[in-house]
Formats: sequence, structure tokens, C-alpha cells
Amino acid sequence: MRENPRGWAIENAKVIADVLTGVRFFVSLLIIICALLADRGLLPLVVCLTLIGWTTDVLDGKMARMDRTGKKTWVGDMDFATDMIMIYSGLLYFIAAGYLPFWPFLYYGIFAAVVGIIWPKKSFMMAVAAPIAAVPIIFSFVHYPIWGWVFVGWIAIDLIINWADFTAEIGEFINDVEEG
Repeated sequence: MRENPRGWAIENAKVIADVLTGVRFFVSLLIIICALLADRGLLPLVVCLTLIGWTTDVLDGKMARMDRTGKKTWVGDMDFATDMIMIYSGLLYFIAAGYLPFWPFLYYGIFAAVVGIIWPKKSFMMAVAAPIAAVPIIFSFVHYPIWGWVFVGWIAIDLIINWADFTAEIGEFINDVEEG
């Protein structure tokens, strides 16, 4: 007799979460390839890849929270690092494709690295990365408005579906910052 899909997903939640984190890492590599090509016309692809990457982030978080065993894996431990790679691969594309000037954002990258070394707390690194995470949305609206609206729609749907997770994440961020 076949097991129901939800039961199978719950039983394999950690494995599914790890696969989704791996997919996000490979999506980041595809964005880096776009950066190496330095083609401004790849912006819609980069935005689409970014949306795929953030979708895997949302889903892997849900799957990890479904895991009843509480087991830790190396891939799961690399989830936040994968998020940062995702964000900064986009920055690399926007610099390489000529959307952003090299020197100020090189300094910003150095600043982010220093913050990560001196204050290796997740909340500090998130605060520094937040403006960079907004870059794909901004340039979508400027150069391909339909993709900007797709991005905003994705954010709205994500917030509606995952409001409790979002507010919990914000609360965790604030507590982490207050603990300094």
C-alpha cells in the first residue's frame, strides 16, 4: 500500500530541506556564471534565478521545521552561508554587468567581510546584506518592470503564506541584535 505524500514528506523532511539548500547553492553558481558573462541582457534570468533561490529558501525552512528527529546535517548547517552566497552572487552579477560601480561595492563587500569576521552573528550579517538583497528588485523595476512586479508579487504571496515564520524571524533578529 502506498504511503500518503504528506507522510512521506514529513518522514524525509530533513533530506528534502538539504536538497533545497543544495539547489539554492547551485542557483547561486548559475548567477555567478551570469556574472562571468557580464551580459546586461541576462538580468531577467538573474531575477528569475533569484526568485527560484529564495523560493527554495522558504521551502527548505518549512521542511527543516517539519523534521521530527531534530537531526543536524552539514548541509543544514550551511543554510545561512548559502543564503549569503545567494545574496552576494547577485551583487557580483550587478557589478560585472555594469549595473553597479565596481569600487564602492568592492568596499561594501570588504565591509561585509569585516563585519562577518568581527561580529559573526547572523543578525549583523543579515543587516549588512539586506541592502544587497534589495538590488535585484530595484534593477528589475528600472530595466524590466514586469520582473519587478513579479518580484513584489512573490514577496506578497510569501508574506501572506508565511507571516508567522516572518514575524518569528524578525523577533529572532531583534533578540540577536539586542544580545549584541
